[in-house]
Parts: sequence; C-alpha cells; structure tokens
Amino acid sequence: MKPEVVSHGVKPTIDESVVAERFSAAAKTYHRHNCLQKLSCEALFSGMRPNGALLDIGAGPGTDFSQFTELSSVIALDIAAGMLEQLNKNFPDYETVCADAKTIPLPKSSIDSVYSNLALQWCDDLAQSFHSTANVLRPAGEYHLAVVAQGSLAELTQLGFRANAFRALSEISSQFDTQEWQIKSSRLESMTVYFDDLKELLYSIKGVGASIHADAKVSSQSKSMVNHGIRGRGDWMKLLEKAEKLRTPQGIPLTYQIAIIRAVKR
Repeated sequence: MKPEVVSHGVKPTIDESVVAERFSAAAKTYHRHNCLQKLSCEALFSGMRPNGALLDIGAGPGTDFSQFTELSSVIALDIAAGMLEQLNKNFPDYETVCADAKTIPLPKSSIDSVYSNLALQWCDDLAQSFHSTANVLRPAGEYHLAVVAQGSLAELTQLGFRANAFRALSEISSQFDTQEWQIKSSRLESMTVYFDDLKELLYSIKGVGASIHADAKVSSQSKSMVNHGIRGRGDWMKLLEKAEKLRTPQGIPLTYQIAIIRAVKR
C-alpha cells in the first residue's frame, strides 16, 4: 500500500506557506535543477552509516538510500505536499509526512538517524528545528546535515543581482543546544555547478521553487533572488556580456558554500 501523506495539523506561518507553495509547484521539474543537491548528497553520504529508521527532513522528491542496507525504513518529511506526491511515485516504500521541520509529528525517540540536504536554509528558527529533531531521535543517533551557508552565489553579485543572505557556519552550529547535541564535525565545502548559458543558470535557482521575491512577506532567509532590474532586451544583452566574462571551460559557474555538519544526540 502506498504510504499516506500525513499532515500534522498545524497551520504554517505566512513564510512557510509561501515556501511550501513554491516547492510544490516545482516538484515535477525539480530533478532537472538538482545538480547542487547531488554534490551535497555525496558529501553527506561519505560520512554516513545509518541503520534502523531514517528521517529525511526536507525530502523534496526523494533521495535514494538503497546503498545503506541496514536501514529498515525511510520517513520523508517535507512542508510541500506536491513534493511528497512526487516522492511517492519515485519511492513508494517511503513513509511520507507533510509537516514543518520545527514541529515534527513523530513519536519521541522513534528515529535512529536523520538526514537533511539543503532544506533548512529556509527555516526561520533553526534552534526550534534542532530541538524538535532531538525529540524524535534516539540517544546516540546521528544527524547528517547540509545547509547553504554564507558566501554562496557570489557570481550573482558580480552579475548585479541581489541574492539572499545565508547564515554563517558558526551561526548554524550555535543553534544546536549543547544539552541535547554534540557536534562531531562541521565544515564548509565550496561546491560549484556549471551552466551552458545564463538563462539556464537563473532557471536553476527559480526552477527548484526557491524564487521568493521581496514583495512577498518573507524573511531574509526565504528570499532567493530579487529586484532583477531587467527592463528590456538592452539590459538582457548587457547581462549576457557579463555572464560570458565569467564563463569557464565547464560553463558559467554558480558557487555555493555548503555547511556540512554531523551531530549526535546526547
């Protein structure tokens, strides 16, 4: 039987509603724009040896955990119902939970390990999210986390765009309550994805549902790219010229700083 998409029954805030709507709309085409997610997934997988029940926070259309043969189950949590509908098609054996990362509706100490790949940069209260995660994780359970961090999208600034401000690694780490968590390792990894042209680069940001404009009432962590200022063909041609100056043999680059953290519940 296909797992049911379960809602925790708590009405999202305005910010969360906007994020959920955008990611739901992007669910069917998300796989075309997830090059970065694949890179960060590889970085997380290299330090993981999960077993038992695994919780994927911000699961999107799903991650293939089949290489981890000791897993008994995967619970995929996402705020966007559209993403979970797509995930059910990709991974029908996964249980899906439509909920916010700050209020995880699972029994206490019911999860053996937690994975979250490039989702929590959208969370407006990391401390609450980490506390909720600790509640459902068993003692000595590991949390493998990748978050977009400060210093990302430098190329957009060079092109004249304003990109959202992400948290520094130190700020992300500081949101773990030391009474609940021990951080085993934390590091920044620079990850660059390349595009054939500028349109593809810009679409990679918007195509994953992360384009939340300034006129929406959202937090700075929820904005992606705003105030493009492109008034016509002339502006676009100038922008193309700038982008070509950034081109490398692999293509036009877009660089992210990714915080990779492994924490253990005390």
